[in-house]
Amino acid sequence: MPTQTPLPGLIEAMAGAVIDAQERVEKRQLAYLGEYFDEDNRPKSIVIRMPSMHPDATEEHEDLYRAPLLPLVSTNFLRIKDVEISFDADLSGLMDESPQSAQEGDAATKATPWGRWREGKPRVLQVDTSVKSGKGKSGAVHVVLRVEAAEPSEGAARLMNHLAQTQGVFRTFRTDE
Repeated sequence: MPTQTPLPGLIEAMAGAVIDAQERVEKRQLAYLGEYFDEDNRPKSIVIRMPSMHPDATEEHEDLYRAPLLPLVSTNFLRIKDVEISFDADLSGLMDESPQSAQEGDAATKATPWGRWREGKPRVLQVDTSVKSGKGKSGAVHVVLRVEAAEPSEGAARLMNHLAQTQGVFRTFRTDE
């Protein structure tokens, strides 16, 4: 039994799926940033012991150097570059608009946004996406989603820059102390 789907509804659903996918990518990136802060929203850092660079230091002196983790790691900001969707469908012809949109107002005397008057009921192209492709599979859909690296937002770049500026020596001591 053929499944009739209005083409505008199908396109709208596909566009909505792409928007939802980008939203999920962004939420995952925010969660990723959150992993670099503790429960009090302080940046997680690493403390490194290294030979002191102080001019008066001897070989026994060491510096404790603190560096926030976020500026030390590569951040992978992604965004959806483009989506290619192809599917097998049978164009079933024009149908009158759906009953839901017909109830919204009388289409025979409705003005369009550009001031032209539309006459009659709008026609919607119906498609059957359950049609078998040449390989005998019913309703084959092929989706290619390409993502690309994106520059961090201005806020993220400022945050990482500020954190990078806070790193440095915070204590010098002798190793025999």
